[in-house]
Parts: sequence; C-alpha cells; structure tokens
Amino acid sequence: MFDLDGVLADVRESQRAAMIATAAAYGVTVTMQDIEDALRAGDAANDWVVTQRLIAARASRPISKRHRLFQALYLGTPGTPGLRERERLIVPRALLARLAQRLPLAVVTGRPREEARWFLEREGIADLFQAVVCMEDAARKPDPAPVRLALARLGVRRAWMIGNTPDDVRAAAARTSCRSALLPQR
Repeated sequence: MFDLDGVLADVRESQRAAMIATAAAYGVTVTMQDIEDALRAGDAANDWVVTQRLIAARASRPISKRHRLFQALYLGTPGTPGLRERERLIVPRALLARLAQRLPLAVVTGRPREEARWFLEREGIADLFQAVVCMEDAARKPDPAPVRLALARLGVRRAWMIGNTPDDVRAAAARTSCRSALLPQR
C-alpha cells in the first residue's frame, strides 16, 4: 500500500505551492519548512485542514473560503492551468509494474477520488493498483480505517504501508497486521 502525496506523487510544486499561495492570499507567510513541520506533527492527512491550521495560527483577521481558493490554485480555472499540472511521478512506472506482478498494490490517500484518479491515469499507473482508497471512503489517517479498507479490497490480511508522514505510520500500526515504512519528506 502506498500513500500518494510525497510517495508516488511529487507535490512540492502543486499541493505545497497551493498551500503557500493560499496562505499568501490571507497575508500569511508559510514556507515549505512550515508545511513539513505540520505534516511531521501528525493529524495532517488533509491539505485543506493543514492549510487552514497554518493560516489560522498566523492570521490577523478571520479567514474564509480557503478551500475554494486552494482548489482554484490546485485544479486551475477556465483558461488557467492548475498547479497539479506540475506533479510528477516519483517512483518509476517500471518498478511499480514489477511490484504489481508479484503483489497486489493499493493506494491509500487523503485526496478526493477524482484528484487521485486524475494523477494515476495521467501518469499511466492506474492499472497497477487493485485498490484505491480515497478521502470519500473512510476516516482520514491516522485512523486505521482506510488501511483496513485497502486490506479488505485487496483481499489480504497483511501488508506494508509506504508513507511519508507519522499519520501513515500510525494508521498502519493501528492495524496490527500492517507494517510501515516512513520515507523522507519530498
């Protein structure tokens, strides 16, 4: 099982940039280090929530419509491409294909299904994953529910969860038949 953001998808110039730009629209300076610190602190499996927390911690005025602004930056608007166009696959497709020949693979992500599907299809790897568990399917990590659901959809009792945040590790550890690997932040 793979987390998507920061594990399969390099999101530094997409989601992270949208977080920084959303904060800037509210007069708040947020850096990549601030985002990494927030992710490492945990309970950070949703970029909208993390963005809101970062802004709220530094804002001098009430904030609203963060979600819409973030999405407009990330997805784009008519005539303006979104930052998601900058996302790139981190793990070579050939490596994922070799793994998929040996083991059933899954993605466990806090992304909305449409956005996860868009990336997987755009990068030509959607066919390699037998299960994709998204924001709409279960509580967000660190809750073990999305990991349990992925195990069920794969029809397996044990798995490895490869992630890059403590939330991935906690979700896997709470599901005792799942091991985890923590990757450095990208």
